[in-house]
Amino acid sequence: MDNYLSRLHRHLSEHFKYPRRAKRRNIEGTPVVEFELDRNGKLISSNLSGSSDERLLDEAALAFIKESEPMPPVPDSMKGDRFSYTIPIRYELK
Repeated sequence: MDNYLSRLHRHLSEHFKYPRRAKRRNIEGTPVVEFELDRNGKLISSNLSGSSDERLLDEAALAFIKESEPMPPVPDSMKGDRFSYTIPIRYELK
């Protein structure tokens, strides 16, 4: 499972983009997204489980998860047909 989580994290990192409008306005925040995948990495559902208090970032986080599809397929060593994850998506200007 740890290996799969590393692959999933790497996959999401490769697809991450800071919303242009948020960057121009110096908006930062950390929405939390809960999502469910099937064995093939297809997104079954996603929702916001914690707001950043910035609508722009909350919407961007949900779009980011959808646009990152398909996720890496789940290895056979992991049991089940559906897999749920909850992740914070940190939008932070450096």
